[in-house]
Amino acid sequence: MEVRSATITDIGRINELFWELDTDAIETQPEHFQRGERTFEYLNNIINDYKSDFLLATIDNCIIGFSLLFEKEVKDLSLLVPCKYTYVQDFIITKAYRNYGYGTKLLEASKDWAKEHDTQYLRLSVIPKNSDGIRFYKRNGMTEQMITMECPINNKDKL
Repeated sequence: MEVRSATITDIGRINELFWELDTDAIETQPEHFQRGERTFEYLNNIINDYKSDFLLATIDNCIIGFSLLFEKEVKDLSLLVPCKYTYVQDFIITKAYRNYGYGTKLLEASKDWAKEHDTQYLRLSVIPKNSDGIRFYKRNGMTEQMITMECPINNKDKL
């Protein structure tokens, strides 16, 4: 397996992988996720911006997954320690290629990208019901730092 940065010619396959990723999210948390479109312009901007990248996992030039990375910064606020970090917005290895070590190699490449961008952390969010994903990330050195909580509020009477 090789890892490389995306070009605009990869956008079609990236969208196919987003379909698979979105399907999993919608099935797991339909109250939060819906089918969406990522336009050519949106994806092209990510590919061409120094502070973002799609790292593609490939086998024989076939794209089997990606890691969507963004360089982010915590500003100097009164409570938070300022830092620069890399955020993994989306991460997928297509189902047929899971459990062969390809995800680990892609995550390692994501860490390398974070080092090249002189960031202090690699961060991501994962759906709590995604036990396979959580196990994968923990096995690859990631630890929980915060847990987001919510409760539904019935606003039907206010409409």
